Amino acid sequence: MSRAQPPSDPSGPEGPDRPPSWMGAPGYSPYRDDLPPHAPMPGAPPYPAAQEHPPPPVGRPAAHTGILAALGAAAVWAGVNVVLVLVVAGAPAAGSDVARLVGALLVPTLIAALVVWLVARHRAWSFWLLVLAAAPVFWVLRALSTLFGV
Repeated sequence: MSRAQPPSDPSGPEGPDRPPSWMGAPGYSPYRDDLPPHAPMPGAPPYPAAQEHPPPPVGRPAAHTGILAALGAAAVWAGVNVVLVLVVAGAPAAGSDVARLVGALLVPTLIAALVVWLVARHRAWSFWLLVLAAAPVFWVLRALSTLFGV
């Protein structure tokens, strides 16, 4: 069996004045202490002073979402429904058809506004988020009201 060679002693056969064998390896560049300091790399310290942000506001949180905003978001989809009815079926001929359409839209609009308000009442939601939240509620209620003939 062969035994592992013990690590070479730096003061061994190479001597204390001779450099180790790996110092002549390809890609090795010896360190010289007499080199001038280089310019700092981009982004190196010292970093620019950090901007101080104002402290967060103290007190009550932002305004809550009101019922009128939720009603407006549901009314957007009621308006879209009216436009779709006018495009597909044309203008209603009699006044009773208009009243029936408004009555059919009133219940889903009010219920969708109530559901959206119950979800969003504790935080301040932007109007477009309310409109997105009202869409599935309104259209499901409108489909159910059409299905059951309400």
